[in-house]
Amino acid sequence: YGARTAFMVAVGVTFIAVLIGVVLGAIAGFYGGWFDRFVMWFTDITMSVPQLLLVVVINASLKQPISQWMEARYLETFNPIYRNTQIIDFVLVFGAMALITWPPYARLVRAQVLSVRRRPYVTAARAMGLTNRLILTRYVLPNAMGPLIVAVSAGLGTAMVLESAFSFLGVGVTPPTPSWGNMISDGLRVWTNYPHLLAAPAAVLAVVTVAFNFLGDGLNDALNPKGQK
Repeated sequence: YGARTAFMVAVGVTFIAVLIGVVLGAIAGFYGGWFDRFVMWFTDITMSVPQLLLVVVINASLKQPISQWMEARYLETFNPIYRNTQIIDFVLVFGAMALITWPPYARLVRAQVLSVRRRPYVTAARAMGLTNRLILTRYVLPNAMGPLIVAVSAGLGTAMVLESAFSFLGVGVTPPTPSWGNMISDGLRVWTNYPHLLAAPAAVLAVVTVAFNFLGDGLNDALNPKGQK
C-alpha cells in the first residue's frame, strides 16, 4: 500500500510538472522576447525558494480552508466523498510538489528548443509558410523530447523521495493513508526493538529510487549513443 501511494504521487506530480515545464519552456524558447525573460526570472525565483519551506507554507495556509469547504459541502450534500481526508492530502501534495519540481523541466525544454529551432528543417518549414504553432508542435517539440524523457525517468525517483521526506516530516500524506515516509517515521520510534519496521520501507525506497536512476541512465545511453564515446 505504501508503494501504491508513492507511485501515484510520483506519476501524478511528474506529469503535472512536465506539462507545466514543457508548455512554458517551449513557448519561452521558441518565441523568446519578454515572455522568455519572464519565465526564466520566475523559474530562478521558484528554484531559489527552499522546498520544505514552500510545502509547509502551502500545507499550513490551505489545509484548513479546504477542510472547512469540504465539511460545508458534506453538510449540504451528505456525500461521503467530502469526508475523505485523503483527497485533501493528495491535492496539497500534488500541488506543492508540482510547484517545486517543474522549473528543471522548463529550463531543459527551453534549452532544447533554442537548439532545435535553428535547424535547417525548421528554416525550411518557415519558408514553406507554416505557422509558428504548427512548426513548434510538429517539428520542434518532437525533436526536443529525447533529454526530457531521460529527465522524467530520473524525476520519478526524485518525486518518490520528496513525497517520503515530506510525509516523514508530517507535511505530506498523513496517516492512516499508507506512505513509505510514514512507515519510516513510525519505524524510527521503535527501531531499537523492531529494526525491521524501519529497515524495510527505507530499503524499498532506496532500491526503487536507484532503479529509476538506472532506467534514466539506460534511456540516456539509448537516446544519446554519441555521449558514450
